[in-house]
Amino acid sequence: MRGRTKWIGLGAIGLVLGLAAAGTWRYEEHVHRQPDWQIHHTALPDAANKVDNVLARFELDHVDKAGDYLHSAGQHPDVQVLSVTGQTHWQTGVTLILKVTGHGVARGFDQVVLHQADVPICFRLQMGPEKDSRDDDIDCPAGTPLPVPKDPSLQGVDERLQSALNPVGPNESAVRAAVAGLKLDPAIHQDFAVQDGIVGVALRGSQYDCVVARVAAPGDVTLWRPSHTQLAPGELDCSAGLALGGEFNTSPH
Repeated sequence: MRGRTKWIGLGAIGLVLGLAAAGTWRYEEHVHRQPDWQIHHTALPDAANKVDNVLARFELDHVDKAGDYLHSAGQHPDVQVLSVTGQTHWQTGVTLILKVTGHGVARGFDQVVLHQADVPICFRLQMGPEKDSRDDDIDCPAGTPLPVPKDPSLQGVDERLQSALNPVGPNESAVRAAVAGLKLDPAIHQDFAVQDGIVGVALRGSQYDCVVARVAAPGDVTLWRPSHTQLAPGELDCSAGLALGGEFNTSPH
């Protein structure tokens, strides 16, 4: 009886080990066969969210010309423009093909991360002429992305500009030298003007990235960032003259 019990016990152990081995084999099969699909499947919503941001910026900036669509889309991180066709939203409509980098993750049965990678996913945006639409996860066409110069940024410039201008007073040469000492990106447009003993300074990165300063006396320096609404086409110009006029440091209507 003891010998029989022993063999039954050994058989049970063998069965458990066999099931464990089969489970391990299935897990290994999952590991090797599923990651590519999972990575693409999880990268798609990440890339789609970035396209949502592109479209939101189109609407915020009232973009309607092909060149403006191209420039706006190309400013977003992880977004490349493969093609643009058409001229304007209201006449021909504008079609863009975007290649967007999405981050995907492949997980095992126990939710442990097996692999993760950034993958390109393509989208078609149809802007007008009658309505807007988009197609997600289309086949990416061959070809290189269109060149889109990145707008310079004024992020972090405010405090540095304030510190540089505070000691110099309303002297145009001294103000210019102080701004030059900041060694800003050469692509940032600089403008200076003098009126009634006050020096105006304007720094512009992109259409909606503007810092205006008024230097009235040593230590009397006022910085202002006009709002997005105020910098819209047809509204305020990011110029040194703005620092010297009555609209300086005002709120949008």
